[in-house]
Amino acid sequence: MKRREFLVGVGPSLGIMILLLGVPLIYSVVWSYQSVEFGRPGEWVGFDNYARVLQDPVFHAAVLFTVGYALTSTAVLLVLGYAMALLLHRARRGKSLFLGILLVPYVIPAIIAATAFSWLFDNSFGGLVNFILEKTTGQEVAWFTETWANRGLVLLAGIWLGVPFFMLVLLGALKGVPNEQIEAATADGANWWQRQWHVIIPTLGPMFRFLALIAIMNSLGIFDILIPLAPSAEAVQSQSVSLYVYEKAFARDQQDLGLGSAVNVLMMLVLFILVSPFVRNIYREVKGGQN
Repeated sequence: MKRREFLVGVGPSLGIMILLLGVPLIYSVVWSYQSVEFGRPGEWVGFDNYARVLQDPVFHAAVLFTVGYALTSTAVLLVLGYAMALLLHRARRGKSLFLGILLVPYVIPAIIAATAFSWLFDNSFGGLVNFILEKTTGQEVAWFTETWANRGLVLLAGIWLGVPFFMLVLLGALKGVPNEQIEAATADGANWWQRQWHVIIPTLGPMFRFLALIAIMNSLGIFDILIPLAPSAEAVQSQSVSLYVYEKAFARDQQDLGLGSAVNVLMMLVLFILVSPFVRNIYREVKGGQN
């Protein structure tokens, strides 16, 4: 694409995106050095907001939860999404029906899907899961008030909401694997597992890395599903960094935009550090493919 064509075709939308992202980013950086509240001009406080954040044990807990959730959910989504894609790839009947059922939670707004999901565990709405547990084991689980039970609930909901996308992308990628490679491996005596590990998975390596990047970015910003699934997030240590920012910057009893902005700046730096290697590898693979 020539430079003139790029400027005419892509330039306007790219300029709007830079404007919409750049202005809030500049405000966040400026406010992170100020004491800012709604309706009041900011007062310069230097690095005080950063010091308060880094010394806050609640922030430490939010970071640990967010990182743990991101790593665990990404690993599970990749493995489960690939396994389901393999099953659908080999299926001969019912593929469209199965895909339609699995995509339902993906197309529904996340907070609505998470609310409906929480009803399965909430005794106030029947609590089907606890009903089954009580009948089979004689015990119920406090999904919303026990730390690890609530974390498991959030993780389960995140996987339920995210796995259809991973499955769909990997299903499409599987169809692009050359049959010649698989047939050659089979002719050399490779069994099913060997074909997976030495032929198919390496071929899909760039796609796995891309999906891992998407999963990590989405997981680090987990927010909306915590509202119905973790109503006592701070108490049970299921509070994400995004929810921490919301509580500090927008809750009625705090409304500290400076502190919230400082957390946003820190998260952007961390995200940039984490994402850069993925983007660099993807760029190299695309560039190598063009050569």
